[in-house]
Amino acid sequence: MLKGRAVPSINIHGRALKAGEIMLVCLRPVNLLLLINFLALSSSYSLNATQPRSPPSGEDYNNFEDPTTRPPSSTPTVSESPELDSCHYDMCIEQQQTCKALSEVTPCLCPGLTEQFQPPIAPDRVHLTQLDDKRVEVHWCAPGSVVTHYIVLVKGKEDRRIPVEERKRATILQDMAAYDVVCVLAVNHGGSSTEDGQSCDIFEPQHSDSGLALKLGIIGGVVGLIVLLILALLLWRHKIRRKSTARNEMGGVM
Repeated sequence: MLKGRAVPSINIHGRALKAGEIMLVCLRPVNLLLLINFLALSSSYSLNATQPRSPPSGEDYNNFEDPTTRPPSSTPTVSESPELDSCHYDMCIEQQQTCKALSEVTPCLCPGLTEQFQPPIAPDRVHLTQLDDKRVEVHWCAPGSVVTHYIVLVKGKEDRRIPVEERKRATILQDMAAYDVVCVLAVNHGGSSTEDGQSCDIFEPQHSDSGLALKLGIIGGVVGLIVLLILALLLWRHKIRRKSTARNEMGGVM
């Protein structure tokens, strides 16, 4: 059998130390140094953490602000403009001040208008008012468009085109016949509006009851007067006959 290898040893102070004991003896000073360095680093870190942060170089310490004590920033408030009301502008009244002029005097909102180079919207609420048997007045309301002038169309035995200025909302038509059609067109630089049910009306003459009653009254008065004259004439003749008869009887007696 082979003999085991001899374990090296060192003799210190008359005592022989084996290899394992030699390693333990050498590592103890190293472990002690590492422990001392670790404790020194830990104490240095704790001191730095507890000390207040110094202000940046070149700045006054008194001007240094603690971010925790800084007041919260206030959010700027946006001032809302007051809501404007609609302008007191009636699209059906003529010869009134323009809505733009009204808005410049008193801030208000005008109705929206289409562009001047776009054909205008047709006028609405067109209606006729009979003045007599041959004359009518046509009324209309302005459209929501830029208008340079209006054209009133009369469709009957003879078609007529009557121009009307932009600020007008009514005009009188002469020589109207029953069931003539009247239409109002708006005109601008883009063209003219189209005809529809709101921009046209039909003239249907209405006979006045008072005129008819007056005519009947006149006729009745004339007839009554004639009857009274006839009755008076008959009564007068009857009296004359009675007188003549009485005279004849008196002459025969004598």
